[in-house]
Amino acid sequence: MSSENPVVKCTVDQCTHWMQGNQCMASKIGIYNDEAKGDSSASADTQCKSFHANKGIGDMVGALHNANIGGTVRAAFAEGTQITPTVECYVNNCKYWNEGNYCHASAIEVDGLNAAKTTDTDCKTFEVR
Repeated sequence: MSSENPVVKCTVDQCTHWMQGNQCMASKIGIYNDEAKGDSSASADTQCKSFHANKGIGDMVGALHNANIGGTVRAAFAEGTQITPTVECYVNNCKYWNEGNYCHASAIEVDGLNAAKTTDTDCKTFEVR
């Protein structure tokens, strides 16, 4: 695993982990292949399995088990602070996939504006190896 986690830009604004400034306040995110296909040949074939639909306060409480509380608190009080969750990647044909299922890109972008479910999300950084 890399000593530093990738910077994560996330536009999945309907996720309980999404934070102002397109940051992810999850402690760990998991990027997987599309379930139906079983592999990925484009970014649309990937998905963020850490997506948790934000349908109200109950959903936010339910997502606390994966919250990066320390990073979120620092970001709230220190302008310009970047939260960097651990990124586990199970898309082993991506050029950024690293042994142990970690992402070795310096930054990734997770996309899914107005997502309602996991399959509405994509890792835009995906590149076929």
